[in-house]
Amino acid sequence: MSASFYLLDGVFISATEPGLFPSNRGFRYGEGLFETMRYQHGRIALWHYHWERLRAGMALLGLEPPVHWGPEQILEKCLQLVRKNKCGTAARLRLTVCPGEGGLWETPRPAFRWVVECWKAEPLLHLHENGLDLGVFDGGYKSCDPLSNLKSANYLLYAQAARYAKTQHWNECLVLNQHNRIADATIANLFYVKAGTVYTPALREGGVAGVMRRYLLEQMPAMNIAVEETACSPSDLLAADELFLTNAFYGIRWVKQFGDASLRNLFSSRLFAEVVKPLFA
Repeated sequence: MSASFYLLDGVFISATEPGLFPSNRGFRYGEGLFETMRYQHGRIALWHYHWERLRAGMALLGLEPPVHWGPEQILEKCLQLVRKNKCGTAARLRLTVCPGEGGLWETPRPAFRWVVECWKAEPLLHLHENGLDLGVFDGGYKSCDPLSNLKSANYLLYAQAARYAKTQHWNECLVLNQHNRIADATIANLFYVKAGTVYTPALREGGVAGVMRRYLLEQMPAMNIAVEETACSPSDLLAADELFLTNAFYGIRWVKQFGDASLRNLFSSRLFAEVVKPLFA
């Protein structure tokens, strides 16, 4: 994964040139937020959902952007970066916001910084043929508090879960909350199907408020699919008919193996074809 340029506070910087200082509070303390987005065929899918989540998180963290920092301006800058990096028809973008430089008890200077990175990606046209092998990480836990739903730059727990998944030869890994119930996965939200109803961990369970999660929850009732936000444990998944993971970049990825259970992909195939694929067309 390589890129020629990135954006720092709206200025194009060569990817070989550093932009932030070691005293940046995003680097020092993980004090910041980020959005991972998919560009395909000239647009960023679910841009306004990303923007709404980002601004809500910024308000919670007290991050105040410049007056001119609006959705149209930032979207255009992102699209300029896609073109400048010659990404073609598909790209992965990461928009990060954080305070500037300073200690924990100091007023950061500047008060607000933003970075956009962009890499070429493969177009997402089909639900992947090979399902995921999924496990559970029990080496750390998410708390259930007002910060737990943020797409936070403090990603230590998820990074550890991803590292553990690699040692177990899993494709993905579920993260538990303080009550030993499922919060989400390292880069995705979880859905499972039982007896024709789709379930997903409620946000009060500590998971990130995923953009694709939100979109599917809005779309499924119109498809006459019963869906419920609830609490669930790993044992609940062993009795499920189907599991799938969602995020804004991959859309939907179905789980083929969880523990000793081999699973199908009927609902995930339908949702991908009727809801996700049109977003990227």
